[in-house]
Amino acid sequence: MKPWKRIEPTEVTAVGYRTVVSKTFVLNNGKTFDFQTNDVEGREYAGVVALTKDNRVLIARQFRPGPEKIMEEIPGGYVDPEDKGDICAAAARELEEETGYKPGKIIYLGKVYKDCYNNAVWHYCLATDCAPNKQGQALEATEDVEVDIISIKQFLANAREGRMTDPGAVLLAYETLSRLAQAQSK
Repeated sequence: MKPWKRIEPTEVTAVGYRTVVSKTFVLNNGKTFDFQTNDVEGREYAGVVALTKDNRVLIARQFRPGPEKIMEEIPGGYVDPEDKGDICAAAARELEEETGYKPGKIIYLGKVYKDCYNNAVWHYCLATDCAPNKQGQALEATEDVEVDIISIKQFLANAREGRMTDPGAVLLAYETLSRLAQAQSK
């Protein structure tokens, strides 16, 4: 199989906080087809599975307009230019802004593409030994985040039962989380 050949022009349409990118490709069978994709091309996001010193998981509980539900999510957001491409720094910043917690140690887990029509990539990190910072949360005007601390077992159940939007982060952290959960149950 060969990748399809992209041809111009590309049309970018901003819709509120979202971006729709129309791309045209020549398929391997020679036919031309237009596809509408989501988000800015090359956009990166960073999210963090954050554990307290006693290996409980910090979650950012938020209402989400797509599913029209309150979701129990990991902290995360854009990788900003001031992050200078440092994914773990972006994840740590998002953790502090959304939860008011600072990581003790943070490691990169990997990246996930959410679906075949999305231009962005989501990077995930694992933070350990998280503790409250002195400043507390620093939320944006459109953010309404309730912080909670839950067990690893509940966190894994949230991913399995559709109560969060970043199950890819759970997959990348699964081996570590399972090992820690097993140690806690002993």
